[in-house]
Amino acid sequence: MRKYYKNLYCKLLFFILVFLVFFIILIKNTIVRDILSLFLISFVIYYVLKPIHTFLKQKGINEKFSALLLVVTLIMIIGVFIISIIPAIIKEGYNITSSVGYIQKYIDYIYNKINLLNNNKILGGILNKVNGKIENYTVSIGENILNKFVGLGENILDYAVIPIIVYYFLAAGDKIIQKFFMIFPVKIRGMVKNVLEDIDKILARYIISQIILCLIITILTFLVLIGLGIKLPILLSLINGFFNIIPYFGPVIGSLPAILIAFTKSPKTALWALILLYFIQQIEGDILSPKITGDSVDMHPLTVILLLLVGGKIYGFVGMVLAIPIGVIMKIIYEDLNYYLF
Repeated sequence: MRKYYKNLYCKLLFFILVFLVFFIILIKNTIVRDILSLFLISFVIYYVLKPIHTFLKQKGINEKFSALLLVVTLIMIIGVFIISIIPAIIKEGYNITSSVGYIQKYIDYIYNKINLLNNNKILGGILNKVNGKIENYTVSIGENILNKFVGLGENILDYAVIPIIVYYFLAAGDKIIQKFFMIFPVKIRGMVKNVLEDIDKILARYIISQIILCLIITILTFLVLIGLGIKLPILLSLINGFFNIIPYFGPVIGSLPAILIAFTKSPKTALWALILLYFIQQIEGDILSPKITGDSVDMHPLTVILLLLVGGKIYGFVGMVLAIPIGVIMKIIYEDLNYYLF
């Protein structure tokens, strides 16, 4: 019996490895990547709505009707967001060009004031490159933000499929899982069920906790930017909150635009923005994250960094976002197989 489980363990690990390799090859294809992105977004929304759906079912509301009710409510919320927030973001996207231009003026000011840089070819060359980068950034950033939203508008039919997928996940999720169990031998179905339940529990907690943390960071960042009188508060707070999904690197990347825009007001404002945003990240890392996320991501920091680097290399920014949950799933599978088979 022990030999049987050992062979089964090896087969499962081999299957998982082959699946990952196949998945990595597939996502390099643009069409497959776009389809996977739609299912990924739908999957995340499903996990957010799942607790509410379960609650409604427990109250006696029909499974399909409660799924439809949640999807319609979601569409209405997104509609309100688009009508009220998106125009302000697009407007700020146009205004950001002038703000970045101020940063370039400060660089020129520093360049002219510090004679050492004028006499040092290496440092002067570095500063010239920085100037060039900022100039290019100034010309394109407003257009890029607008183009992103135009692109979303062009792909509206693709994104319209998401509510339909979410509905079927909610209305028929249990049936889909039951059919999935049928592909496994009867002997191990109980074990597979336990493993999937562990993955479902941890993954749901991780996804919901990350969304809550991102919302908190967005709100706190918005309050800081408003308090300091920094331009583009909506756009910059959304950027900081969004990038907070990525551990370690995300907070740095997300807060950098806010600090740069704060610099256009005054260096003192930029310093205060740096201090307050750092303080927010410390609160998130030391107080909020342990209480909200708990032990759903119990991995060594080096493992997290390695996953982020590999994910970024394979799939860019999206790969970095997916790296941690995929790592968590692999960890749960490994630990559960060791527990149930040995």
